[in-house]
Formats: sequence, C-alpha cells, structure tokens
Amino acid sequence: METFVLPPLPPRLNPFTHTLSSNELSLFAVAASLGVLTLVYALRKFFTRSNLKPVPGPPGVPILGNLFDWPSEYQAETVQEWKKVYGPMVKLGILGKRMIFLTSPTVISELFAKRSADYSDRPRLIFSQDYVGLDIMHPMTQFGADFKQQRKFMKEVLHADVIRKHEDLLNEEGRRLLQGMWDTPKNFDRHLRRFSSSLSLRLVYGFEAMDNDDPHVLLAEEMMQTAEYAVIAGWAVDFIPWLRYLPAWLPGVGWKKRGAYIRSKVDAMISGNYDEVMQKVKSGVPLRDSFVTINMRLAKEGKSTYDEQMIKTTATAIYGGASDTTASAGWSLILAMLINQDAQRKAQEEIDRVTGRQRLPRMADKASLPYLQAVVWEVFRWAPPVPVTLPHRARYGGEIDGYEIKKDDTLIANLYSISRDEEYHTDPETYDPDRYLDGGEERTPYYVFGYGHRRCPGADMAFAQLFHQAAYVLSVFDIRPEVDSKGNAMYPKPEFVGEMVRHPKPFKCVITPRWENADLLFQEDVKA
Repeated sequence: METFVLPPLPPRLNPFTHTLSSNELSLFAVAASLGVLTLVYALRKFFTRSNLKPVPGPPGVPILGNLFDWPSEYQAETVQEWKKVYGPMVKLGILGKRMIFLTSPTVISELFAKRSADYSDRPRLIFSQDYVGLDIMHPMTQFGADFKQQRKFMKEVLHADVIRKHEDLLNEEGRRLLQGMWDTPKNFDRHLRRFSSSLSLRLVYGFEAMDNDDPHVLLAEEMMQTAEYAVIAGWAVDFIPWLRYLPAWLPGVGWKKRGAYIRSKVDAMISGNYDEVMQKVKSGVPLRDSFVTINMRLAKEGKSTYDEQMIKTTATAIYGGASDTTASAGWSLILAMLINQDAQRKAQEEIDRVTGRQRLPRMADKASLPYLQAVVWEVFRWAPPVPVTLPHRARYGGEIDGYEIKKDDTLIANLYSISRDEEYHTDPETYDPDRYLDGGEERTPYYVFGYGHRRCPGADMAFAQLFHQAAYVLSVFDIRPEVDSKGNAMYPKPEFVGEMVRHPKPFKCVITPRWENADLLFQEDVKA
C-alpha cells in the first residue's frame, strides 16, 4: 500500500476550516453546498420555532454559524471559559448542525445517566465511521444491540474480581517498572509507557512488550494517534454528506486517501495482534491466559456466544484505550507528586506503616491505604486523561431546565469543567488529596470515567493500574524538583496537551532511592 504521511495540523487552526480553505475542496462543491444550506437553514428556522429557551452560545455568522469558533486545540479549557459567559450549556452551530457542550455536573448526570437511553447514541461521523472503520469499535459503535453485546463482553473481563486474579501480572510488571526507573530514572516517562502498554498487552493478548520500540506498542500508539485525527479533525464530509459521492480523483476529495491510510492502521491493529496469537497457539508457543486466548478456547469448544469479529474488536478497544489513558495518568501522577511534596510524604509514610519497608504493597493492603487511594483519585480529577467525552446524539427532542434539545443535536460533556467546578471542588486548580479525607465533603470524582451507558467499562482496571503504580513507585523512590545553580528548586508549571487523551507536557524531575538498598524490595523477582 502506498504510504501516506498525515500532515501536522497547524497550531490553533480549526482543521475543518483548514479542510474547506485548502486547494483540495473545489469551489463548485463549496458554492453548491452553501446554496443548499442557505435554503435548509431558512426553512428550519421557520418550521422549528419553539417556546423553550434556546441554548446560549457564541454568536455566529449566517449559514456558517460558529465554524470559525470551533476549538481544535485546548477544547476543554476553551469550553470552560465559555461556561463563565454562557452557563451550564453552550451551543455552537456549524453549517446547520447543532453541537451543545455540557459543563454542569447536574445537567450531564440528568442527560447522560438518568436519561441515558435517549442520549447514548453517536452522531453520524461519515469519515471516521465509514471510511476509517471505527464504527465497529466500542467507543464509536451506535447505541443498539451490537453496542450492548460488546459492552457486556467488556464488563465480563474488566470487573474488579477479574482484576484481582491478575495481581501476579501487576506485580511482575510493577517490578520491571521499578528496575527501569532504578537504572535510568531520567527516562521515567518511557518506563511508565512500557508499563502501561505491556500490562495491557499481556492482559489482552498474552504476550509482553520488552521495550517502547516493541512493534505492538508502536502500532497501538500509531492507531490511537490516527484514530484521534479521524475523530476530532472536523472533516468536511461530516458536515456536507453528499461529498462522499464525489470520485476520489477530483480536487477536494483527498480525504478519501487519508481515510484509506488510517483504515489500514486500524485494520492492522484489529487483525494483526489477534492473528499473531492464533499463529502462536497453532505452533504450540506457550502463552499466558489472556482475554483473547481464553475466548479462542471457549469459541473452539462451542461455549462462547461471541464470534471472532467481536473478540477482535473488543480486544483492540481494550488494549488501545487502556495503554494510552493509563500512561497519561501515570505521567500525571509523577507530576502531581513533584509539585506537591507534602502529599508525596504523607503517601510514603502511610505505605511505610503498612509494609514496614520490608515488602512492596499488595492488593490486600488497599483498605489500609486510604490516603494513597485519595492520591490516585485526585490525579484523575486534577488531570483527567479524557477531559471531554466523545460526542453523543440526542435520539429524541427534549428539554432540560427550560432549554430546548432538538432531535439529532450533538451533545458533548466537558468533564474538565466538573473537575474545575468550585461548587464541587474547593480550590480546584490545586492538587490536594486531603480534600477527600478527614471529614471532607467532596465527592469522589467517579465522573472522570463518564456517565451512563457510555461510562468507561475499564474504570476498575484503570484505577487498579494507577493505584498499583503509585504504591510501587512511592515505596521505593523520592520525586524531587531539579535545582538551579543557587540551589533553588525549579518546579515545572503543570501544562497539558492532547484532545481525546490529554497528558502532561514533558517535564524534568530528580528521582532517587528513598534509602540505600531500596532495590532489594524488587530486584530478586524482576524478569530479565
């Protein structure tokens, strides 16, 4: 297949307007589309008048609406600023399509949890669903029988009881993480990435990633990057559907070539790892029991209700999503401990009281480590890995608090806004695990994993991985800021990048053993 390199998106430039203004889109297509949209816009305005209040939002221009307001970067922060002006619901209209950002925990809970059946569908995204093939992946699947079956399947393998059965795997990968950080502490970010990827890879497929250059890790990273590009870039065909019928050789239809390239990566991820497992099984290569191997065996014995395609796509969704979000949370944990030395000290003291510095923490210690649990929950709140939900579609018209929601409206929950809501969290910009303890009334931020039918089915796994990582790293290491020539501590400014999955910008710190021979806690059992 011909290689096509994805072009970098210009900073602070709306990729949809970039697509429209490029030489790729013919003037005829634009003129014809705008003519049709003008008529549709006028007719809709006339026939859909309502006594309900319109959802407020930034003023747009005729026909194009808020095309030039759409935040292609720092979406969560931009919507948070709009919240201060327009309130808990913010509407943008683009070429006749309505998109409503939800910023209030009350409104989000009402629509996505209490009325989940009405607001759990996905909008029609022609590029990412039809051309890239993401419609078969659980996060993008339309709400219906296939979605419910896949979700049931994922819950069967990701609930807390199953996770406890894999404690030996968490321990083994945790020890390898500690050995890596002991040998090359400056590469902590790479070690955390390998920990997340290898753990997910072994749980799902049964084989491990030895380093960050492992082809399975690289393929997962590339697929997630291209999938994000496909979902958030605002492709013209999603707003002007008839463009899909134009032949690929016409100017303005270069997106079809891009879609084919991205689809090749998605297909390679879906089938490649699965086929490799199948080949190893046929060749008699020993593999650890995993999601795929267990379900292959059940299918062969006629004991599974899931077909091969369901196993493939579910495995891909678990591995791709878990490896990316848990790596992001791991980096945020190190940053949080760096900027809040007091929280780090309290967590270490609690761990020492439980383990006596004679062993590493175990899952059974979790109830005895309430402060460490608060440390982990505060990481998820302070730096939510997924700050904005994927778009939901209103299956029916409705209202909330007197505001009108129309059928087929696109609804997006800004989870970042909840994390910064002063009615929910005191001093929300500050990383402070104590907010959940000592009689604190602040609620545990379960919302970071989403709501209703679209809540992350891997929430238990995500928490377990970050808790395990925090327990191991803080048992062995101190995390300190670098100092300047005068001995002054240089704390980094917490800054984050990414839209679908957000992570800290690169930062520096000094990671050292907490005491001499601290490596005795882990080195004997580290896998070579």
